[in-house]
Amino acid sequence: MFDLGKCILVTNNDRAVKKWEESVGQVFMLDSYEEVLKKARDLIHRGHKLLTHPQASSLKPNQTPYRTILLYGESGSVDGEDVCLIEKAIETYGKWNAIKKVPEYDGKIAYDYKTIDLSMIENVIPRL
Repeated sequence: MFDLGKCILVTNNDRAVKKWEESVGQVFMLDSYEEVLKKARDLIHRGHKLLTHPQASSLKPNQTPYRTILLYGESGSVDGEDVCLIEKAIETYGKWNAIKKVPEYDGKIAYDYKTIDLSMIENVIPRL
C-alpha cells in the first residue's frame, strides 16, 4: 500500500487538482500535456516512482489536451523501467504532435476530456 500523502500529482487538468489537492502530498499544475510529461520525467530522474502509466487510455497524445500522472515520493534510486516509460511517452507525444496538433476544444468538449483524464486517476487512487 502507498501513503497517498506521499504521492505527487502532476497534471494540467484543473478538475484533478480540485479533486485530489487535499489528499496528495504535492501537486504540480502545469499548462500543457507536454509539460506534464517533462515534469514527471524530471521527478523520475530524481528517484520518484511512477504509479500511473504516462499514456493511460486509448486516446492518442494529439487527441486530448489533458494528462494527469501520479508518482510516489523519492525512493532513493532511479527506476530504469520508469525512465524508459516516460521517455517513450515524450517521444510518442512528439511524433503525434508532429503529425497533427491537439485542437482547441470548446468548453463542453474540453470538460469531457478532463473527465476522461480524471477517471484514470480516480480508478487508481482507491487501489493504492
